[in-house]
Parts: sequence; C-alpha cells; structure tokens
Amino acid sequence: MKNNELLIGQMAKLNHTTLATLRYYDKMELLSPVYVNPDTGYRYYDIRQCLIFHIIQHNRALNMSLKETRELMGCSDFERIRENIQKKQDETAKALAELQMRYEELDRALGWLDHFCHRPPDGLIQMGFITSEYVYMGKARRNYVLEDIGSVIYDVSFLEEKLLKKGFKEGYPDFAFVTLKLDDVIHQRYRTDKLGIIIQGENKEVEGVEKLQSSTGVFVYFEDFSKLRMYAERVIAFCHEHNYKPVDDMRCQLMGVLNVNDFEKTTEVFRLSIPVDAGNGTES
Repeated sequence: MKNNELLIGQMAKLNHTTLATLRYYDKMELLSPVYVNPDTGYRYYDIRQCLIFHIIQHNRALNMSLKETRELMGCSDFERIRENIQKKQDETAKALAELQMRYEELDRALGWLDHFCHRPPDGLIQMGFITSEYVYMGKARRNYVLEDIGSVIYDVSFLEEKLLKKGFKEGYPDFAFVTLKLDDVIHQRYRTDKLGIIIQGENKEVEGVEKLQSSTGVFVYFEDFSKLRMYAERVIAFCHEHNYKPVDDMRCQLMGVLNVNDFEKTTEVFRLSIPVDAGNGTES
C-alpha cells in the first residue's frame, strides 16, 4: 500500500466484501475509486473510503435502499438529511407494529390450535368458564336455526365489509357466531337474534366493537349445525337438572373447520354456550 492507496482486491478483502459489490457501488455512484490507471485499468481506493463503505453497509442494515443512501450522501442540507432519516424511522415503526400484530395473531393461532385439539368430546354438556371476548355484532339477517352454516358464512361477509370501512386493520375476523335471546330460549322459541364476529388485537378499538364479560356457563361442542336446536334444548334441560339459572343470551360459535383425523377434509365444529348463575347448583 502506497500513499494510503488500495487496489480493488485489497479494498474488497479489507472490508470483507466482493469485487462485484465494489464495482456495483461504483456503477451506482456510491463509492468510486479515487484513481483508475489509464494504462492498466487498475482501480485504486483511498483507505479512508473504508468509512464510506461502512456507512453504506450500515444504511443497508437499516433497510435503506442504495438509491436512498446515495441521496443522503449527496446531500449537504442537514435538515433534509434529518427529515429523510425520520421518514425511514417512521416506516420502520409502522413495519414493527405490523410484525407485532402478526406475532400476536400467530400466538393466538397456537392457542386456538391447543384449545381445538383438546376440546371436550362432541355432545358432552358441562359447566365451565366462559372467557371475556370482544365482538362485533349486527342483527341477524334471517333465522339461522332454520338455515345451514353456509347462510351464516355468507352473511358474515357483510359484517366484515362494515368492519373494513370502519378501519379494521391487518388481522383475521376470527370466528363467527349467532345468538339466541335468553327469553326466546326459555320459552322454546328457537330463532337467532344477532350475528357476530370475535375481534382480536388492535381491532378491538374499532367503532362498534363491544366486550362480552366473562362468566360461568354451560356449553357443548358439536359438529352438525342443523342440530343447533336439539343441543339448545339439551343445554337448557341440563341447566334445569342441575339448578343452573340461565342469565344471558345463548351463543353458538364456529370454532373451526379442521378435521383433526384427516387434514384434507373439513369439519365444522361449533360451541354452544349460555351464561348461568350456578350459585345454588350441585354437580351430579
């Protein structure tokens, strides 16, 4: 090395990069040799240009494009440089928020999978804890007790459309459900009152989303939506048998469509539940 000059091969080795990278940076007018011998074509860099190379690599690590880096390096207006860096920081904050939301969605998916695979046997009616949930609901467009699950899925699309217009962010409107009014169930009028979707994450802040409080409840899992009325009758009979007093609307929720025995098939799984006052109940 003479007079702090480095041949391109030395420059590449010193900075743990390749000749192709240095030639590309030269082409992009990011980092050019200080001298090219007209006779031999040899490229010479000043060792101090290693600092420029590290700046380029640092900006790449910050997800800046080479074009953005070139603009920054060619700018002598510190306010403009600050604005460009601030813009990149804002973009990074947005990307970080999106990644966090995806992470939370994946975490919820793992929780759902564990729940789904370890749910009670189909048709087993029991008392348990119903967790609080955020929901978005609308008036039922028809009596789904007399319909099939296809009607529910079809009408849910209209709820999703409303959510998107209200600012629903990235994320999946998890599970659809229908409700039956408590008074209707008690008097054996089996008709759906509302259609809803479970809401997760930041989407809980969307206008119209409400919170259903946790409670003690009686519930049953089953696979055939056409048997909703039959299971509703059995749930109420179970409540009477154990002196559990229903205190709120009944809800039938689609829990998933996974067939745990054959992943190439789909099987709708539902959970029918109703909050109860079990203070005077006795297990048998």
